[in-house]
Amino acid sequence: PLSYAPLEFNLNSPHFTIYVRQQLEQLYGAAGLYQAGYNVTTTLDPDLQAQAERIVAEQVAALADRSVSNGALVAMRPDSGEVVALVGSADFNNPEIDGQVNMALAPRQPGSSIKPLVYLTAFAQPDRPVGERWTPGTLIADIQQPFPDGANPPYVPTNYDGKEHGMVPVRTALANSFNIPAVAALQTVGLPAFLQTAQTLGITTLTRPDYGLALSLGAGEVPLLEMTGAFAVLANNGIRVPPVTILKITDSAGTVICEQRTEKPC
Repeated sequence: PLSYAPLEFNLNSPHFTIYVRQQLEQLYGAAGLYQAGYNVTTTLDPDLQAQAERIVAEQVAALADRSVSNGALVAMRPDSGEVVALVGSADFNNPEIDGQVNMALAPRQPGSSIKPLVYLTAFAQPDRPVGERWTPGTLIADIQQPFPDGANPPYVPTNYDGKEHGMVPVRTALANSFNIPAVAALQTVGLPAFLQTAQTLGITTLTRPDYGLALSLGAGEVPLLEMTGAFAVLANNGIRVPPVTILKITDSAGTVICEQRTEKPC
């Protein structure tokens, strides 16, 4: 009888390491990656990475009674895009949770974390007169109602707490993560405008043609790395810096092949 053992990698920060290796292979091909003797300086902060791995393990354990078995975490510096920590699963070597699948890169439903991007679209609306654009103080009805949803049946969202809160400012609706106002916001701006906002913020996976208003509550799928990058735009005063994992590459002779913040970025 044959005995099978799962493939194991004795790597520090395995998902981050493999992700960087995949990027190198895309840049220079397999032959260059494995034969050229590159020295690669990455953005990873070992101390923050250790904290991130601990946090993911603790949170997954704390939520075990809710059938949570896996988790991921991405941390990046908004002004430079440097990914300082990336945890792709709670346990890389656990086949029961497909631990070697990098959940930081796999598209997943973002839930209510998508709502700030919906309201951001409502605040922008460049084609509308300034007086008609939403602001954080705009009043919106948090009252259960059916919303027309194109070819889909009317959509009737409810709030997580099962209550209605009447007329509330947008800032209150967002701070409390009310569902009904978020759906109303998406209906007001329209799906094309919201998808354009998401694309501008670096989200590439919202490409299906059949999205409905439930998209405002996270019904689409977005990788955690891209969602973190989108929030980094907000933290960086509206300036998008794409996520970066490689700072510098030199060859075996020490010649610089590429380096961030130079004429030859990686």
